[in-house]
Amino acid sequence: MNRKIFFISLLLLYFLSAKAQNEVKTELGTLPDIDVYDINGVHTTLHQLAKNKVLVIDCWFIPCGPCYIALGALHRIHVQYINNKDVCFITICMTDSSLVKKFIWQDTTMSAYVSSYQWLSKENHFNLPVYFMPGCRSTVVLNSNKLHGTFVDESNCPGAAFGFQAYPTCLIFNKHGKQVYKETSIDVEDKYTQRLTKALNEALADSN
Repeated sequence: MNRKIFFISLLLLYFLSAKAQNEVKTELGTLPDIDVYDINGVHTTLHQLAKNKVLVIDCWFIPCGPCYIALGALHRIHVQYINNKDVCFITICMTDSSLVKKFIWQDTTMSAYVSSYQWLSKENHFNLPVYFMPGCRSTVVLNSNKLHGTFVDESNCPGAAFGFQAYPTCLIFNKHGKQVYKETSIDVEDKYTQRLTKALNEALADSN
């Protein structure tokens, strides 16, 4: 019971924070050709990842509770499109890649963060591709039962690159690089999933 109360309190904290506010954006932009690197340090660009594909990008950080809920929804959507070669799912994380690697591998030093992710996302593992932006490396406290993160200058982070103020934010770009969807935070998971799936299907249909 104490564990459940702890995670509910954590979730409420992040929903009330400036980092998590619900907002569906209607303005359209284009996909920036920014440099990103994966969990192994291999660099590429968003244009390369999006070549001839609809690109879905989820922006998140550790230990953002609403981010975990959105990531859980995205994991379940991703499974439905896993054999569709016309769409590419990625996530971009603000947190330092060395810490995210420990998080994904469920290192014991990250056990509190992993537990909160599993509880909120309803997923046991993190299976989505994760990328990072050079110069954007927030940190967390290791070996602690307290979930605490420290932030960096966000001028090198996804918010500055894509023009949003809070996390999580999910974006969809069609095959022409046109932004067709942007939503910040998550209210009700089922409704969020419906909106995201609808926008993705429309982007795929428009690209044919």
